[in-house]
Formats: sequence, structure tokens, C-alpha cells
Amino acid sequence: MTTTKILLATVIATGTLLSANEINATKLFEANCAACHITDLSKMSNKGALIAPPADEIMTHAKEEFGTDKAKAVKFMADYVRNPDPMKSFCASIEVFGVMPSQKDVVTAEEAKAIVSMMFDTYPRKAFTQMQAKEGGGHRGMTFEKLDQNKDGSITAKEFQLFRARKNNIDPSKFVNTYYFDRIDLNHDGKMDRAEFDKMKADKRRKKLR
Repeated sequence: MTTTKILLATVIATGTLLSANEINATKLFEANCAACHITDLSKMSNKGALIAPPADEIMTHAKEEFGTDKAKAVKFMADYVRNPDPMKSFCASIEVFGVMPSQKDVVTAEEAKAIVSMMFDTYPRKAFTQMQAKEGGGHRGMTFEKLDQNKDGSITAKEFQLFRARKNNIDPSKFVNTYYFDRIDLNHDGKMDRAEFDKMKADKRRKKLR
């Protein structure tokens, strides 16, 4: 084979590899994620009808957890997509929606990284943040006294969930587990005392200030 033919073959082969490795993260998200993690703001107010947290909500919590460290967020979330674990989740909505199914057979590790990277750059959108502020979602307005409904000096998982259900307009029966509560119940006695509550709130404030 002549030098010219070798160079031509190399160019063609390289071009093929580049084409094969190009990942359209937006199309992958639309094909594999958007049906559950919706992006239509008009459908987000009816939280009881959702089957998974919206993309904006996921990235709101991700940025509270990781701040501006995109590389760390992408590494964690790309692994979580393919290897979900309730004890690694930083989103309280896991108690409503449960653990997502593994996407290991749906997207490759590189595709998962590309999708999460695109989501980090895109979400949460300003309109979603404004909507959340108007609704007063999240931990805003959450006090120990409000959660301790029977005034016994501690907060049970049921009391915690009832408060969140009312605040977010969710049917309390939608809460199917206590994964998130178990993480903030530091001594694992089945209830949250004031020190544990204060730590949860302080952690939230610290993450928002990063």
C-alpha cells in the first residue's frame, strides 16, 4: 500500500472513530430520561402525578450538594445513574419515588457522564427557581416546632413526611420509605431530636452558601 493510501485510510478510520464517539447528550436525555424526569414546568405543580423528580429539581439538589464543582458532581451522578444506592442519594424525594432503576443496560458510562454534564449546564432553569421560591418548597419555613406535631420533643419519620407532604402538596400515602429520614436520624433511634434537626438545617445552609 502506498503512503498516500495509508494516510487516506488513517484519515477515514480516524473520522469513523470520531463520529462513533460523538455523544448527543440532549438526544440521549430526551430518549432515556425525560419521560420520568420531566422538564415541562406546567406539569410540575401537580407533584402527586409525578413518577420521578423533575430534571430541574435533581440539579437543584446536586448543586446544593456539590456547589460549582462540576467534575465531582458529574462523577458522582454518572455513577449513581448506573449504580443507584439509596444511602448515596442526596435528594429527599427518594422517599416518595424510591430508588431509580439502574441504567447500566441503557446507557454506557461515557453516555451517562455526557447526560449529567449537559444537565449540570442546563438545570435548574431560572423559571423553575422562581416557581420554587413562590411555592416556598424545600426546607424553607421548616422549624422543629412545626414538625413535632405531638410536642413530645422529637420528630418521627411520619411527622417529618406529613410536614413535607402538606408543604409540597403531595398525598402522604405517596411516601413509600424512610431512606432520607434514616440518613438524618444520626443515632438511628427512629426519631430526630433537636440537635439532629439543627444539623440538617445547618448542612442545608452551608451547602447553599458554597
